[in-house]
Amino acid sequence: MDPAQVEKEAEAAALAQVAKMFQRPDQLEKLDALKKKAERKKAAVEAMLRTGVHSQVEGIRAAIGHLTTACEDIKYVENSMQDIYDLLKRFPEIKTKMKRLSEANTVHRQYAAAMTNLTHIFNIRETIEKTHEFIMEGKLLAAHKHIMELEQARDDLMFEVHKLPSERTELDKNLLKNYFVEVEKLVADLGKQIWYILSRSLEAVRVQERQKGQDGQQQLVTALRIIEREERIDKYYLEHKASTNNFMPPGRPRQWKKECFDVLERNVQHRVEGNQLEDRSINKQWLARYLEVCRRVVVEDLRVAKGGVVNCFPPHYQIYERFVQMYHNCISRKLREIAQDKLEKNELVQLLNWVQNYGGEQILGNPVLQINTAAMLADFPVLPKSTINQLCEQFVEITKKDMHEWLEKTLVQEKDTGLK
Repeated sequence: MDPAQVEKEAEAAALAQVAKMFQRPDQLEKLDALKKKAERKKAAVEAMLRTGVHSQVEGIRAAIGHLTTACEDIKYVENSMQDIYDLLKRFPEIKTKMKRLSEANTVHRQYAAAMTNLTHIFNIRETIEKTHEFIMEGKLLAAHKHIMELEQARDDLMFEVHKLPSERTELDKNLLKNYFVEVEKLVADLGKQIWYILSRSLEAVRVQERQKGQDGQQQLVTALRIIEREERIDKYYLEHKASTNNFMPPGRPRQWKKECFDVLERNVQHRVEGNQLEDRSINKQWLARYLEVCRRVVVEDLRVAKGGVVNCFPPHYQIYERFVQMYHNCISRKLREIAQDKLEKNELVQLLNWVQNYGGEQILGNPVLQINTAAMLADFPVLPKSTINQLCEQFVEITKKDMHEWLEKTLVQEKDTGLK
C-alpha cells in the first residue's frame, strides 16, 4: 500500500469532515472546543495503541522465555534418557547372572512350602482318621478345620508345581492329587452330613420348640458356618485366578451355598409332593384330602421358617423369602400337573376353590406369615389365567352333560309313569 496515497485519502476524508462541521458561520465559534476534543481523542487513541503494543511485546518476551526454558528441559530429558539407556544396557547381562539365583529361589520356595506343610504331609493318615472320627461324632467344625489344613498343604504344593514351566507339571500335580485323594472323600462325607442337617432344618426347629433344646439348631448353625467358610475360600481362589496363572485347586469352586439352596428346595418339593398318599381309585375325595394336608403343611412350615429357621441363617441369605418362593413354586408346579389330568366335577370345584383361597388367610395370607400375597401372585400366579379358564370350561361341560343325562332320565321316567 502506497503511504502517499493513504495520506491523501486521509486528508480528503478530514477535509470532508471539516466541511461538514463548518457549514454555517456561527459554527466557527466552536472551533476551539472542537480542537480540544480532537486532541483528547487523539491522545486516547495513542494511549490505547501504546498499551496494545506494550502487551504484545510482553507476550512475545514471555513466549521467548518459555521457549528457552523448554529447550533447556528438552536437553535435560535427552541427557537423562541417554543415562537411563546406558544403565539398561547392563540388564541383559545382570539377568543372565541372576538366572541361577532365580532357579535356586524357585527350588527354595518349593522346599519352604514343603517344610511348612511337612507335619500335615507326614501325619496325613492320622489326621484323616481323626477327621473321619470327628465327622462320625458330629464334630463338624473340628473336622472342617482339619480338612482345611490338609487342603492348604496340598494346594500350596500344587501351586508351586503349577508355577514351574515344566513338562512334568501335570504329572506332579496328579501325583499330589492322588496322595491327598482321601481328603476329597472326607469333603464328600462332610458334605453329606451338612446336607442331611439342612434337609432337616425345619424339623430341628420344631424339636427345639417342643423340647426347649439347642442341639438341632446348633447343628444347623454349624453347618451354615462351614458353608460360609467354603464360600470365602471359593471367592479367594476365583479372585486370584488371573494373578496365579489360572490355578484352581481340585474340587474348586465347590459352590456349597448354591447346593444349600438346592437341598432346601428338594426338601420343600418332597414336603409338597410327598403328601399325596391316595388317588381316585382309593378315595373319591383324594384331592380334597391332599389339598387340605398341603395347606396345613405349607402354613406350619412357613411359620416355623419365620419363627425359628430365619434366626439360624445369615441375614443376606434372605431365607424366609426363599422358603416362601420355594413353596409357592412347588405348589404351582404340582397344581399345574393336577390341572393337566382329567378331573371329575367335584375335583374341579375343590381345586378351583383352593386356588381362590390360596392368597387368603387360610393359606399364604395368614397374618402370622406376613406375606405380600398380592404382589407375589401378580408376578407369578399359582395357576395361569388360561388354565383357570380351561378348568371352568371343563366344569361347565361336565355340568351340561350331567344336566342332559338328568333330563333324559327324567323324561323317560315321566313317560313310563304316564303309560302306567
